[in-house]
Amino acid sequence: MDAARASIRSPGVSGMFYPSEGRMLTSLIENLHKGVKSQTGSGTVTGNIIGGIVPHAGIEYCGRQAVHFFDEVKNSGLPFETVVIIHPNHYGSGPPRSADDHQGWEVSNGIIEADLDFAEELDLPFSADAQKREHSAEVIVPYIIHFLPRNVRLVSINMLDQSYQAARDVALKIHSAVQKQKRKVLVIASSDFTHFESSTVAKGLDDIVLEEITSRNTRGVGQAVRENNLSVCGCGPIMALMEYSAMVDPDYRVNILSRGDSGDITSKSDVVSYVSALFSGHY
Repeated sequence: MDAARASIRSPGVSGMFYPSEGRMLTSLIENLHKGVKSQTGSGTVTGNIIGGIVPHAGIEYCGRQAVHFFDEVKNSGLPFETVVIIHPNHYGSGPPRSADDHQGWEVSNGIIEADLDFAEELDLPFSADAQKREHSAEVIVPYIIHFLPRNVRLVSINMLDQSYQAARDVALKIHSAVQKQKRKVLVIASSDFTHFESSTVAKGLDDIVLEEITSRNTRGVGQAVRENNLSVCGCGPIMALMEYSAMVDPDYRVNILSRGDSGDITSKSDVVSYVSALFSGHY
């Protein structure tokens, strides 16, 4: 095993996107969870959970949306073995699509083991450069550790290329790896939505792409983002999740769980908006 595979990925944004002290992070997630419990477990989810869309901003800002998704996953009782996070590349480092090959990831509330067998089955290049500064998978790890069993493992897929073709390729690779490895996999598309508009404008812009997502129109998602110059930073991961879900069940369902924006904490005049959504089907 080489040095990279023998290592644990150290936290890169601890103290910025989430508290650097474990007890403070746990307390923050628990308090956010208490605030949304009345909204969860509504019984609107049909079939088994395939995955979902989860935001990756600072937990103080987008945690209300993220914990709603993870509460639904926990309450489902489904025995997931591996969480695959498909996420964007904010810094332009690394290949168009890549996987991470650390043995595990450390965040303030613990360490999660990586599923390296599954990652290798994806037949994607491994890239330490693509992950070095990237926060869009790391910020989701604290929720996984908090809500899911300790034996759940992690796979991170970094998408610098967020075209439809790249998204479909990622979906095909995940689906093939699931078939070969026989894993019970939860697939998460990491994405924030509109950036730096007023809360009212952001909601309207989000509605454009959410219409395509809930209509299961994968190509329409990319088209809506391009034609309307939308700042949905995880468009590629969302399309990959949609394509994968269609491979699992062509009649998969999308439930929008929670919507909000950073204006819930700061000013409503210049926000980043957040959406959590749950994808389910029969498999």
